[in-house]
Amino acid sequence: MLSLPKWVNCKLPQLHIAGIQLTTSFDSNYHIVKVDHSANQTFKLTFNQQLEEYKEAKAAGITTRPVLFGPITYLSLVRKSRDAPADFEPIQLLDSLLPVYKELLSQLKEAGVEHVQIDEPILVLDKAESMGAEYKKVYEALAPVSPKITITTAYGRVGKSIEFLKDLPIYGLHLDVNREPEQVEAVVAALKSTQIHLELGVVSGRNIWKNDLKASKALVEKAIAELGADRVDVSTSSSLLHTPISIKAETKLTSEQVSWLSFATEKCEEVAALAKALNGEEGEYFAQNTKDIAARREFERSSDSAVRDRVAGITEKDLERKSPFATRREAQKKHLNLPKFPTTTIGSFPQTKEIRVARSKFTKGDISKEE
Repeated sequence: MLSLPKWVNCKLPQLHIAGIQLTTSFDSNYHIVKVDHSANQTFKLTFNQQLEEYKEAKAAGITTRPVLFGPITYLSLVRKSRDAPADFEPIQLLDSLLPVYKELLSQLKEAGVEHVQIDEPILVLDKAESMGAEYKKVYEALAPVSPKITITTAYGRVGKSIEFLKDLPIYGLHLDVNREPEQVEAVVAALKSTQIHLELGVVSGRNIWKNDLKASKALVEKAIAELGADRVDVSTSSSLLHTPISIKAETKLTSEQVSWLSFATEKCEEVAALAKALNGEEGEYFAQNTKDIAARREFERSSDSAVRDRVAGITEKDLERKSPFATRREAQKKHLNLPKFPTTTIGSFPQTKEIRVARSKFTKGDISKEE
Protein backbone atom coordinates (compact mmCIF):
# COMPACT_ATOMS: atom_id res chain seq x y z
CA MET A 1 0.00 0.00 0.00
CA LEU A 2 1.47 3.34 -1.04
CA SER A 3 1.10 6.57 0.88
CA LEU A 4 3.31 9.58 1.55
CA PRO A 5 7.00 8.62 1.16
CA LYS A 6 8.53 7.97 4.58
CA TRP A 7 11.29 10.49 4.01
CA VAL A 8 8.88 13.41 3.55
CA ASN A 9 7.44 15.19 6.57
CA CYS A 10 4.28 17.17 5.80
CA LYS A 11 3.59 19.91 8.30
CA LEU A 12 -0.17 19.82 8.15
CA PRO A 13 -1.79 23.21 8.74
CA GLN A 14 -4.65 21.84 10.89
CA LEU A 15 -4.69 19.91 14.16
CA HIS A 16 -7.67 17.74 13.26
CA ILE A 17 -7.20 15.42 10.28
CA ALA A 18 -10.35 14.06 8.65
CA GLY A 19 -10.60 10.56 7.24
CA ILE A 20 -8.57 10.04 4.08
CA GLN A 21 -9.50 8.29 0.86
CA LEU A 22 -8.38 4.78 -0.04
CA THR A 23 -8.31 4.00 -3.74
CA THR A 24 -6.81 1.45 -6.11
CA SER A 25 -3.33 2.13 -7.47
CA PHE A 26 -3.79 2.55 -11.22
CA ASP A 27 -5.15 -0.72 -12.64
CA SER A 28 -3.55 -2.98 -10.03
CA ASN A 29 -5.18 -4.70 -7.05
CA TYR A 30 -3.08 -2.66 -4.65
CA HIS A 31 -4.30 0.48 -2.93
CA ILE A 32 -2.97 3.92 -2.09
CA VAL A 33 -3.97 6.40 0.59
CA LYS A 34 -4.80 9.74 -0.99
CA VAL A 35 -3.58 12.33 1.48
CA ASP A 36 -5.04 15.84 1.48
CA HIS A 37 -2.98 18.97 0.79
CA SER A 38 -3.86 22.63 0.75
CA ALA A 39 -2.14 25.66 -0.74
CA ASN A 40 -0.05 26.26 2.40
CA GLN A 41 1.36 22.72 2.56
CA THR A 42 5.06 22.48 3.46
CA PHE A 43 7.55 19.61 3.08
CA LYS A 44 10.77 18.67 4.86
CA LEU A 45 13.27 15.81 4.56
CA THR A 46 13.32 14.08 7.95
CA PHE A 47 14.84 10.69 7.14
CA ASN A 48 16.65 9.48 4.02
CA GLN A 49 15.49 5.88 3.99
CA GLN A 50 16.94 5.24 0.53
CA LEU A 51 20.38 6.34 1.72
CA GLU A 52 20.33 4.13 4.81
CA GLU A 53 19.19 1.09 2.84
CA TYR A 54 21.81 1.72 0.17
CA LYS A 55 24.55 1.85 2.85
CA GLU A 56 23.24 -1.33 4.48
CA ALA A 57 23.30 -3.22 1.17
CA LYS A 58 26.72 -1.78 0.28
CA ALA A 59 28.12 -3.04 3.58
CA ALA A 60 26.87 -6.51 2.62
CA GLY A 61 28.66 -6.29 -0.74
CA ILE A 62 25.58 -5.50 -2.80
CA THR A 63 25.29 -2.41 -5.02
CA THR A 64 21.67 -1.34 -5.32
CA ARG A 65 19.68 1.15 -7.39
CA PRO A 66 17.63 3.23 -4.92
CA VAL A 67 13.97 3.73 -5.85
CA LEU A 68 11.93 6.88 -5.28
CA PHE A 69 8.27 7.66 -5.89
CA GLY A 70 8.21 10.46 -8.47
CA PRO A 71 7.23 13.98 -7.33
CA ILE A 72 4.81 14.60 -10.20
CA THR A 73 3.08 11.26 -9.74
CA TYR A 74 2.83 11.91 -6.02
CA LEU A 75 1.21 15.32 -6.39
CA SER A 76 -1.04 14.00 -9.15
CA LEU A 77 -2.45 11.46 -6.70
CA VAL A 78 -2.92 13.92 -3.83
CA ARG A 79 -6.45 15.10 -3.06
CA LYS A 80 -6.90 18.80 -2.35
CA SER A 81 -8.17 19.66 1.10
CA ARG A 82 -11.70 20.83 1.65
CA ASP A 83 -10.43 24.20 2.86
CA ALA A 84 -8.26 24.71 -0.24
CA PRO A 85 -9.11 27.60 -2.58
CA ALA A 86 -11.36 26.69 -5.49
CA ASP A 87 -8.58 27.34 -8.02
CA PHE A 88 -5.95 25.28 -6.13
CA GLU A 89 -4.54 22.05 -7.56
CA PRO A 90 -1.94 19.93 -5.68
CA ILE A 91 0.47 20.05 -8.64
CA GLN A 92 0.95 23.73 -7.74
CA LEU A 93 3.00 22.51 -4.73
CA LEU A 94 5.74 21.27 -7.04
CA ASP A 95 8.06 24.18 -6.25
CA SER A 96 7.70 23.44 -2.53
CA LEU A 97 8.29 19.69 -2.89
CA LEU A 98 11.17 19.85 -5.38
CA PRO A 99 13.85 21.00 -2.84
CA VAL A 100 13.17 17.87 -0.76
CA TYR A 101 13.93 15.64 -3.75
CA LYS A 102 17.04 17.67 -4.57
CA GLU A 103 18.30 17.30 -1.01
CA LEU A 104 17.64 13.57 -0.92
CA LEU A 105 19.23 12.89 -4.29
CA SER A 106 22.24 15.05 -3.44
CA GLN A 107 22.85 12.93 -0.35
CA LEU A 108 22.64 9.75 -2.43
CA LYS A 109 25.13 11.10 -4.95
CA GLU A 110 27.55 12.16 -2.21
CA ALA A 111 27.36 8.64 -0.78
CA GLY A 112 28.50 7.15 -4.08
CA VAL A 113 25.17 6.07 -5.57
CA GLU A 114 25.58 5.88 -9.35
CA HIS A 115 22.03 5.21 -10.51
CA VAL A 116 18.54 5.89 -9.12
CA GLN A 117 15.09 4.84 -10.25
CA ILE A 118 12.23 7.33 -10.06
CA ASP A 119 8.79 5.79 -10.49
CA GLU A 120 6.40 7.98 -12.50
CA PRO A 121 3.43 5.69 -13.30
CA ILE A 122 1.23 8.75 -13.84
CA LEU A 123 2.85 8.86 -17.29
CA VAL A 124 0.57 6.07 -18.49
CA LEU A 125 -2.51 8.25 -17.97
CA ASP A 126 -3.79 10.73 -20.55
CA LYS A 127 -3.56 13.57 -18.02
CA ALA A 128 0.25 13.32 -18.11
CA GLU A 129 0.36 14.34 -21.76
CA SER A 130 -0.22 17.97 -20.73
CA MET A 131 2.51 17.93 -18.05
CA GLY A 132 5.52 18.43 -20.29
CA ALA A 133 6.43 21.75 -18.62
CA GLU A 134 6.29 20.20 -15.15
CA TYR A 135 8.50 17.26 -16.16
CA LYS A 136 10.98 19.60 -17.79
CA LYS A 137 11.17 21.76 -14.66
CA VAL A 138 11.59 18.82 -12.28
CA TYR A 139 14.18 16.77 -14.14
CA GLU A 140 16.25 19.71 -15.29
CA ALA A 141 16.46 20.68 -11.60
CA LEU A 142 17.24 17.16 -10.38
CA ALA A 143 19.72 16.03 -13.03
CA PRO A 144 22.68 18.22 -11.91
CA VAL A 145 22.52 17.11 -8.26
CA SER A 146 21.42 13.49 -8.74
CA PRO A 147 23.00 10.19 -9.71
CA LYS A 148 21.95 9.19 -13.22
CA ILE A 149 18.16 8.85 -13.37
CA THR A 150 15.95 6.22 -14.94
CA ILE A 151 12.26 7.13 -15.05
CA THR A 152 10.04 4.08 -14.79
CA THR A 153 6.46 3.68 -15.96
CA ALA A 154 4.06 0.80 -15.31
CA TYR A 155 0.46 -0.32 -15.76
CA GLY A 156 0.08 0.94 -19.32
CA ARG A 157 1.63 2.84 -22.23
CA VAL A 158 3.32 6.25 -22.19
CA GLY A 159 1.38 7.45 -25.23
CA LYS A 160 2.03 11.00 -26.42
CA SER A 161 4.10 11.79 -23.30
CA ILE A 162 7.11 10.35 -25.15
CA GLU A 163 7.17 13.64 -27.07
CA PHE A 164 8.55 15.46 -24.02
CA LEU A 165 10.18 12.49 -22.26
CA LYS A 166 12.72 12.14 -25.06
CA ASP A 167 14.02 15.65 -24.32
CA LEU A 168 14.56 15.19 -20.57
CA PRO A 169 18.12 15.05 -19.14
CA ILE A 170 17.72 11.47 -17.91
CA TYR A 171 19.81 8.34 -18.27
CA GLY A 172 17.02 5.89 -19.01
CA LEU A 173 13.32 5.32 -19.58
CA HIS A 174 11.50 2.15 -18.52
CA LEU A 175 8.42 0.84 -20.34
CA ASP A 176 5.79 -1.66 -19.25
CA VAL A 177 6.14 -3.83 -22.33
CA ASN A 178 4.26 -6.76 -20.88
CA ARG A 179 1.13 -4.61 -20.59
CA GLU A 180 1.62 -2.66 -23.83
CA PRO A 181 4.12 -4.27 -26.25
CA GLU A 182 2.74 -2.20 -29.14
CA GLN A 183 4.32 0.98 -27.77
CA VAL A 184 7.90 -0.18 -28.28
CA GLU A 185 8.18 0.78 -31.93
CA ALA A 186 7.02 4.38 -31.40
CA VAL A 187 9.21 4.88 -28.33
CA VAL A 188 12.28 3.44 -30.05
CA ALA A 189 11.73 5.82 -32.96
CA ALA A 190 11.44 8.77 -30.57
CA LEU A 191 14.59 7.86 -28.61
CA LYS A 192 16.78 6.91 -31.55
CA SER A 193 18.31 10.38 -31.96
CA THR A 194 18.90 10.76 -28.19
CA GLN A 195 21.31 9.16 -25.74
CA ILE A 196 18.55 7.85 -23.45
CA HIS A 197 18.74 4.16 -22.58
CA LEU A 198 15.59 2.08 -23.01
CA GLU A 199 14.63 -0.38 -20.28
CA LEU A 200 12.07 -2.90 -21.52
CA GLY A 201 9.85 -4.46 -18.84
CA VAL A 202 9.13 -7.67 -20.71
CA VAL A 203 8.79 -10.02 -17.72
CA SER A 204 5.43 -9.43 -16.05
CA GLY A 205 5.60 -8.09 -12.51
CA ARG A 206 1.87 -8.60 -12.04
CA ASN A 207 0.93 -12.18 -12.89
CA ILE A 208 2.21 -15.58 -11.75
CA TRP A 209 2.87 -17.13 -15.16
CA LYS A 210 6.22 -18.09 -16.64
CA ASN A 211 7.50 -15.67 -19.27
CA ASP A 212 7.92 -16.76 -22.87
CA LEU A 213 11.61 -15.91 -23.08
CA LYS A 214 11.83 -16.71 -26.78
CA ALA A 215 9.08 -14.20 -27.63
CA SER A 216 10.56 -11.59 -25.27
CA LYS A 217 14.00 -12.04 -26.81
CA ALA A 218 12.61 -11.42 -30.30
CA LEU A 219 10.92 -8.20 -29.16
CA VAL A 220 14.01 -6.87 -27.39
CA GLU A 221 16.20 -7.68 -30.39
CA LYS A 222 14.07 -5.36 -32.53
CA ALA A 223 14.85 -2.49 -30.14
CA ILE A 224 18.54 -3.42 -30.09
CA ALA A 225 18.64 -3.34 -33.89
CA GLU A 226 17.61 0.32 -33.77
CA LEU A 227 19.34 1.60 -30.62
CA GLY A 228 22.28 -0.75 -30.14
CA ALA A 229 22.87 -3.33 -27.42
CA ASP A 230 24.55 -0.77 -25.15
CA ARG A 231 21.34 1.27 -24.90
CA VAL A 232 18.77 -1.48 -24.24
CA ASP A 233 18.19 -3.21 -20.90
CA VAL A 234 15.59 -5.77 -19.79
CA SER A 235 13.60 -5.86 -16.56
CA THR A 236 10.23 -6.69 -15.07
CA SER A 237 7.22 -4.68 -16.20
CA SER A 238 6.54 -3.35 -12.70
CA SER A 239 7.50 -3.94 -9.10
CA LEU A 240 7.32 -7.59 -8.07
CA LEU A 241 5.23 -6.74 -5.01
CA HIS A 242 2.20 -8.08 -6.90
CA THR A 243 3.53 -11.66 -6.87
CA PRO A 244 4.31 -14.31 -4.22
CA ILE A 245 7.96 -14.66 -3.26
CA SER A 246 8.93 -18.04 -4.71
CA ILE A 247 7.36 -21.10 -6.28
CA LYS A 248 9.64 -23.21 -4.07
CA ALA A 249 7.25 -22.65 -1.17
CA GLU A 250 4.46 -24.42 -3.07
CA THR A 251 4.62 -28.10 -2.12
CA LYS A 252 1.17 -29.33 -3.23
CA LEU A 253 1.36 -28.49 -6.93
CA THR A 254 2.05 -31.02 -9.66
CA SER A 255 5.32 -30.81 -11.58
CA GLU A 256 3.29 -29.75 -14.63
CA GLN A 257 1.71 -26.85 -12.75
CA VAL A 258 5.07 -25.77 -11.35
CA SER A 259 6.51 -25.68 -14.87
CA TRP A 260 3.93 -23.02 -15.82
CA LEU A 261 4.43 -20.71 -12.85
CA SER A 262 6.92 -18.00 -11.96
CA PHE A 263 6.86 -15.93 -8.77
CA ALA A 264 9.10 -13.01 -7.74
CA THR A 265 12.34 -14.97 -7.30
CA GLU A 266 11.81 -16.89 -10.51
CA LYS A 267 10.99 -13.71 -12.43
CA CYS A 268 14.37 -12.31 -11.41
CA GLU A 269 15.93 -15.49 -12.78
CA GLU A 270 13.99 -14.99 -16.02
CA VAL A 271 15.31 -11.45 -16.42
CA ALA A 272 18.87 -12.71 -15.87
CA ALA A 273 18.38 -15.60 -18.32
CA LEU A 274 16.96 -13.26 -20.95
CA ALA A 275 19.90 -10.89 -20.56
CA LYS A 276 22.32 -13.79 -21.04
CA ALA A 277 20.41 -15.01 -24.09
CA LEU A 278 20.62 -11.56 -25.65
CA ASN A 279 24.37 -11.78 -25.16
CA GLY A 280 24.49 -15.11 -26.99
CA GLU A 281 24.32 -17.39 -23.93
CA GLU A 282 20.92 -19.09 -24.08
CA GLY A 283 21.92 -22.11 -22.04
CA GLU A 284 19.82 -24.89 -20.50
CA TYR A 285 17.53 -22.51 -18.56
CA PHE A 286 16.43 -20.84 -21.79
CA ALA A 287 15.93 -24.18 -23.53
CA GLN A 288 13.83 -25.52 -20.63
CA ASN A 289 11.72 -22.36 -20.69
CA THR A 290 10.94 -22.94 -24.38
CA LYS A 291 9.83 -26.50 -23.58
CA ASP A 292 7.66 -25.39 -20.66
CA ILE A 293 5.93 -22.70 -22.73
CA ALA A 294 5.26 -25.18 -25.55
CA ALA A 295 3.83 -27.71 -23.08
CA ARG A 296 1.48 -25.14 -21.61
CA ARG A 297 0.30 -24.07 -25.08
CA GLU A 298 -0.39 -27.70 -25.96
CA PHE A 299 -2.37 -28.14 -22.73
CA GLU A 300 -4.47 -25.08 -23.60
CA ARG A 301 -5.19 -26.46 -27.06
CA SER A 302 -6.26 -29.87 -25.75
CA SER A 303 -8.25 -28.63 -22.72
CA ASP A 304 -11.96 -27.79 -22.62
CA SER A 305 -12.43 -25.04 -25.18
CA ALA A 306 -15.88 -23.95 -23.99
CA VAL A 307 -14.69 -20.66 -22.47
CA ARG A 308 -12.43 -19.80 -25.42
CA ASP A 309 -15.29 -20.55 -27.82
CA ARG A 310 -17.64 -18.28 -25.89
CA VAL A 311 -15.11 -15.45 -25.88
CA ALA A 312 -14.45 -15.89 -29.61
CA GLY A 313 -18.18 -15.69 -30.25
CA ILE A 314 -18.65 -12.30 -28.59
CA THR A 315 -19.99 -9.64 -30.96
CA GLU A 316 -20.57 -5.90 -30.65
CA LYS A 317 -24.24 -6.61 -29.99
CA ASP A 318 -23.31 -8.60 -26.88
CA LEU A 319 -21.68 -5.48 -25.42
CA GLU A 320 -24.92 -3.50 -25.59
CA ARG A 321 -27.49 -3.42 -22.79
CA LYS A 322 -30.95 -4.78 -23.63
CA SER A 323 -32.62 -1.75 -22.06
CA PRO A 324 -31.59 1.81 -21.06
CA PHE A 325 -30.45 2.68 -17.53
CA ALA A 326 -33.73 4.33 -16.52
CA THR A 327 -35.67 1.18 -17.38
CA ARG A 328 -33.20 -1.09 -15.57
CA ARG A 329 -33.25 1.16 -12.52
CA GLU A 330 -37.04 0.97 -12.17
CA ALA A 331 -36.98 -2.80 -12.61
CA GLN A 332 -34.26 -3.14 -9.94
CA LYS A 333 -36.16 -0.90 -7.49
CA LYS A 334 -39.32 -2.97 -7.94
CA HIS A 335 -37.51 -6.30 -7.63
CA LEU A 336 -35.18 -5.45 -4.70
CA ASN A 337 -37.43 -3.04 -2.80
CA LEU A 338 -34.43 -1.58 -0.94
CA PRO A 339 -34.60 1.28 1.58
CA LYS A 340 -33.02 4.61 0.63
CA PHE A 341 -29.71 3.83 2.36
CA PRO A 342 -29.19 0.06 2.30
CA THR A 343 -26.25 -1.42 4.17
CA THR A 344 -23.96 -3.44 1.92
CA THR A 345 -21.03 -5.76 2.51
CA ILE A 346 -18.78 -4.41 -0.23
CA GLY A 347 -15.48 -4.36 1.62
CA SER A 348 -15.36 -5.17 5.34
CA PHE A 349 -17.48 -4.08 8.27
CA PRO A 350 -15.54 -2.42 11.13
CA GLN A 351 -14.10 -5.14 13.36
CA THR A 352 -14.16 -3.82 16.91
CA LYS A 353 -12.91 -5.76 19.92
CA GLU A 354 -16.51 -6.54 20.93
CA ILE A 355 -17.34 -7.94 17.48
CA ARG A 356 -14.27 -10.19 17.48
CA VAL A 357 -15.10 -11.52 20.95
CA ALA A 358 -18.71 -12.20 19.95
CA ARG A 359 -17.63 -14.01 16.79
CA SER A 360 -15.22 -16.16 18.76
CA LYS A 361 -17.89 -17.10 21.30
CA PHE A 362 -20.38 -17.93 18.54
CA THR A 363 -17.82 -20.14 16.76
CA LYS A 364 -17.16 -22.01 20.01
CA GLY A 365 -20.90 -22.40 20.67
CA ASP A 366 -20.83 -20.27 23.83
CA ILE A 367 -23.60 -17.96 22.53
CA SER A 368 -26.52 -18.42 20.17
CA LYS A 369 -27.02 -16.76 16.77
CA GLU A 370 -29.70 -14.55 18.32
CA GLU A 371 -27.38 -13.46 21.12
